[in-house]
Amino acid sequence: MQLADYIGKTDFDLIHFSITLAKEIDCKIKNKVFFYQNQVSNYINDKIDHFIHTLHVKSALEFIYKVEILKMLKPKLDLLFEKHRLLSCV
Repeated sequence: MQLADYIGKTDFDLIHFSITLAKEIDCKIKNKVFFYQNQVSNYINDKIDHFIHTLHVKSALEFIYKVEILKMLKPKLDLLFEKHRLLSCV
């Protein structure tokens, strides 16, 4: 039995997506693609919206999935922002 079988394919996909998105953001910050925290936030929102639309679920469930992904990303993003010292707009 694999992890995807145990927790379900959708939940596994959500976890996998959030981990790969965090790694992708770290890479883009290192390569100087992002300079501001709001650039990262906009990018995250666009990527999450696109990913959730590929799941073909109802809008209420889309909102729940988006919140769950953001909750998984928040601790990692805080560490990335602290590590790379990105600029933030006030």
